[in-house]
Amino acid sequence: MQQIVTRIHTRVAAVGLAVALYLLQLNRALAEDHFDYRYESYKEDGGRIGVDTQSWLFEKKITPWLSLQGEAVYDAISGATPTGAPPATDIKVPFPPPGPYNSTVPLTFMHDKRWAGVMNGMMTFGPHHITPQFSFSSEHDYISYGAALNYSLDLNQKNTSLNLGWSHDFDTILATPFTYILKNKRKNTDDFLIGVNQLLSPKTVLTVNFTYRNSHGYEDDPYRGALFNGYPQGDLNNPILFEEHRPDFRHSYIGYGSLLQYITPLHGSIEGSYRFYDDTFGIRAHTVALSWHQKIGRMFLVSPVFRYYRQTAADFYAPQFAGDPTNPFDPNPVPTYYSADYRLSKMETFTFGLEVSAKVTDWLTLDLAYKRYEMCGLDGVTSQSAYPKANIITVGARLWF
Repeated sequence: MQQIVTRIHTRVAAVGLAVALYLLQLNRALAEDHFDYRYESYKEDGGRIGVDTQSWLFEKKITPWLSLQGEAVYDAISGATPTGAPPATDIKVPFPPPGPYNSTVPLTFMHDKRWAGVMNGMMTFGPHHITPQFSFSSEHDYISYGAALNYSLDLNQKNTSLNLGWSHDFDTILATPFTYILKNKRKNTDDFLIGVNQLLSPKTVLTVNFTYRNSHGYEDDPYRGALFNGYPQGDLNNPILFEEHRPDFRHSYIGYGSLLQYITPLHGSIEGSYRFYDDTFGIRAHTVALSWHQKIGRMFLVSPVFRYYRQTAADFYAPQFAGDPTNPFDPNPVPTYYSADYRLSKMETFTFGLEVSAKVTDWLTLDLAYKRYEMCGLDGVTSQSAYPKANIITVGARLWF
């Protein structure tokens, strides 16, 4: 189930690590204690995956040089997700059994619960800021421990901040029913970040980061199968699949830049960002995001947001493969690596919506947001029924004390 949740709740790594460093910069400037609660509902169309998330966060300044921050997250996940097989109408077999055939990808129902927590302590010694962090996440089929260390240096009268970050995740994938693995698997991931936050003017902030990620171990999705059309099938609507096989290492290179500009006559600001991603799976991706933050009166902040993402396919992706893995004499040999996970295909996503924040009193802020998420395939061979579309609703509150 972790592979599904990862799409919605990415751990603190890569750009997430950069954002964490940037938020630490903002927290230093605010220097106020607070407690946050947030509820988010992610619902895919057609009875697909739904995730209800509750999170609790606090920040407390213990001494002039030490602040603590902690967060707990609870996810309830349920719904239907693709098995990895193409629609029966797309399966290419020499002697197809009698129909009728479904024209959408087969789905399997799943449910899970996840508890996760993060704790960090920010220590400030003059212009130096050191933040160790520890995290934990647990599902019935996935356990993860994480550690991170962030360092920031203020320069140029605090107009410039240099940031260095490292994080490591120790993941264990548990062998459970309905998976393709018979014993527990492990994966380790390291992220190394270097970046800068630069105040270009009193109303302009530039952020630039680069992240290198090294992941090795079990990289497969234990719930995703792949169809080989040389293997005899009795029911094309529920075909027999074989365990996918991805490389056991993945190196990723991520560049990120954002610019925030405050426009005085409009009492608002515009923020744009670009993210470039490239990895050894063969995936190259571009992400562009744009948001406007409009202050209305003394109480409201309204922010329309838009995000566009586009990627190439992994080198070993296909919706189905030739040959028969059980027949060593098959003229179509099984490839070394193969996966039919639609998330590795050539595709694009759109996210757009509106966020509203209301400062009710000096000690209470309320947040409400709605976003629409749509994923579309671009390779012309993967069924569009594999790609989800979802509504995302977020409600939150922050108490200052």
